Amino acid sequence: MKKDVWRFTGIRRKLIVYYLLITVLMGITSFYSYYNAKSVINRLKSIFVDYIYLNNLNADVNTLETEVEKYLSTKSSDALLNYYTLYNKLQEQASAILNEKNYDQDGLMLKDIGNMIESLLNETDEAINAKRGRISSEYIAHFTRSIRISEYIKLYINNLLNSKLQEGSLKYASISKNMEFISYLNVFLIIGSILFNIFLAIFFTYRITKPLMDLSYLAVRVSKGDFDVRPVEIETNDEISILAEAFNKMVVSIRNYIGEIKNQAEVEKKLKEQEMQNLKMRNILKEAELKALQSQINPHFLFNTLNAAAQLAMMEGADKSSEFIENVAKLFRYNLKKLDTTVTLQDEINNVKTYMYILKTRFGDRVDFKVEVDEKVLDVEMPCTIIQPVVENAFIHGLEDVEEGGFIKLTVKRDDDKVLIEVVDNGRGMSKEKVKAILSADYEDLSKKHVTGIGLHNIINRLRLFYNISAIQDVIEIDSKIGEGTKVTLKIPLMKGDKEND
Repeated sequence: MKKDVWRFTGIRRKLIVYYLLITVLMGITSFYSYYNAKSVINRLKSIFVDYIYLNNLNADVNTLETEVEKYLSTKSSDALLNYYTLYNKLQEQASAILNEKNYDQDGLMLKDIGNMIESLLNETDEAINAKRGRISSEYIAHFTRSIRISEYIKLYINNLLNSKLQEGSLKYASISKNMEFISYLNVFLIIGSILFNIFLAIFFTYRITKPLMDLSYLAVRVSKGDFDVRPVEIETNDEISILAEAFNKMVVSIRNYIGEIKNQAEVEKKLKEQEMQNLKMRNILKEAELKALQSQINPHFLFNTLNAAAQLAMMEGADKSSEFIENVAKLFRYNLKKLDTTVTLQDEINNVKTYMYILKTRFGDRVDFKVEVDEKVLDVEMPCTIIQPVVENAFIHGLEDVEEGGFIKLTVKRDDDKVLIEVVDNGRGMSKEKVKAILSADYEDLSKKHVTGIGLHNIINRLRLFYNISAIQDVIEIDSKIGEGTKVTLKIPLMKGDKEND
C-alpha cells in the first residue's frame, strides 16, 4: 500500500505534473508581485522617515521652550519634570546627530542643528538654575539667548525639510514611473498566467477524459444489451488503457455466455413449473393424510381399554367402571374432531387429563402424572389434538417398558409473547442423532401404536401451518438424555385476540 502511494505512474503522474506546473507558475507570479510591492514600500518609507524625524525634533524644541517658560513664570514642579524629560531626550538626539558620519550638505546642516541643540540645552539649564537660585537678571538673559537659539534651530530644520521635500519629490517621480511600468508588467503576467492555466486545464482534461468518454459510450451500449460493439482502442499507457482492455475481454465473455444463459433460463423455467406441480401434489397428499388421520382409532388400544373395563366391572362396583368407560368415550369423542378445528388450551388440558386417567387406570402405580398450569393462559386458542399425542409419545417411547416409578409432568406457562407447553418424562431418553432426526423436515412418524395415530411430525407440521411459521425450532424443542428422560417443549404464539384478553 505504501509503495502504491509513492508510485508516480499513469493518470497520477499526469495530474501531479499538471498541478506542479500550475503551482510553480502561480508561485513565480505571486513572488514577483510581492517583490515589486516590497521595493516600492521601502523607497516610500525612506522619504517619509526623514520628514517624521525632523518634525518630531522641531516639536520637541517647541515643547522644551514652553516648559522652560512655564517654570520660569510659575515655578511649577510638573513643568520642571517635563523639562528634564525633554532635556534628556534632546541631549540623546544631539549626541546621535553629531556621531553620524554624513558630510553632504544635508548632513552638515543636521550637525549644525545638533550643535545648536546642545547650546540650547546649556542656556535653558543655566536659566533654570538661576531661577532656582532666584537670580532674576541671569535667568532672563539665559532664557532670552535660548529663545534666539531655538529660532535658529527652527530655521535650520525648515531649510532641511525643504531640501528633503525637493529630494523626496524627485524620488516620488521616479517611483511613480517605475510603478506604472510594474503595474503593466503585473497585468501582463497575470493575464498570461490565466491564459496558460486555461490552456493546461483544457489540454490535460481532454487527454484524460477523452478515453473515458469513449469507454463510457460503449459501456452504455453494452448496458442496453448491445454486445456487438467494436473493441475499444486506447493507447494512453495508463490505467485507462488497462480498463479498456479489461472491458474488451468482458464484452467478449458476455457475448460467449449469453447463449448459455438463455438455455439455462429455459431449463430453470421448466424445472420451476415442475416444482410447482410437485408442490400442489404434496399439498393434495397432505390434505388426504390429515383426513385419513382424523378417523384413525388404534384397535389395539381400544381392545386393551375395553378389556380393562371388563376386569374392573368384575372386580369393583359399576360406578368406577362407568367412570372409566365414560372417560374412554370422552377421549374418542374429542379425537374424532376435525384436526383443523380451533380449541382452547383448557380443552386440550382436559383431554390430556382424560387420557392420563385412562393410563393411570390401566397401569396403576407404574406411571405417575402431574399437571401445573398457569390459569391465565387457559383461554388461548390453538389447533385440536396437539398436547395429548405428545404425552402419549412420552409414555409409549419412554415409559411403556418401565415396571414402576414412571413419571410424566405437564407444565403450561406464559413466556413473553408465547405459551410454553412442557412435557417431561423420566424414561429411557433419546440420543442427539434421534432428536435431530425427529426435528428434520423429512422425518417419518412411527405412530401406529398411538390412540390417534398422530405423531410428533404431524403435530409439528400442523403448528407450523396454523401459525404460519417456517422454522421447526420456533414451534418445538426437544431436550433428551439417554437413561435420564426427555423434555418436549411446544411453543404456542399468542395471537392478537389472546393478547387483548390478557
